[in-house]
Amino acid sequence: REAESFKEQGNAYYAKKDYNEAYNYYTKAIDTCPNNASYYGNRAATLMMLGRFREALGDAQQSVRLDDSFVRGHLREGKCHLSLGNAMAASRCFQRVLELDHKNAQAQQELKNASTVLEYEKIAEVDFEKRDFRKVVFCMDRALEFAPACHRFKILKAECLALLGRYPEAQSVA
Repeated sequence: REAESFKEQGNAYYAKKDYNEAYNYYTKAIDTCPNNASYYGNRAATLMMLGRFREALGDAQQSVRLDDSFVRGHLREGKCHLSLGNAMAASRCFQRVLELDHKNAQAQQELKNASTVLEYEKIAEVDFEKRDFRKVVFCMDRALEFAPACHRFKILKAECLALLGRYPEAQSVA
């Protein structure tokens, strides 16, 4: 089948880390056969490698709409949510993976990562109220390790750096 051929070409480019070409071939596979969950899953993985998490999230969600038992689709959806700073939604995705495969080590680890982000968010909220901006910056740095595409965390960090008078650092974050 033509779609499967496009997917295989996409896989070859993905393996060579040529994510733009991989994206093009996965898109051709989807255009040819729009009801295949793995094609959306592959394109989601490619978009994640390109740092395009919002688009990747849409593809990951489409992959699990087409096949709710698609473990990698749920994992990718969760990783996108986490990268964008939505740890609660990420946790739900990783819980779903564990419902499908209770020994999935990646889901177990990612669930811990999501919990870590939630914890840093809570601590930062309390520290912000206490006006302990140095601790908020520390918490946002830790959260951004798991959620590198989260604008909310970056803005809060920049705001606290500015409140600490660290303007050049604040500008480089924003």
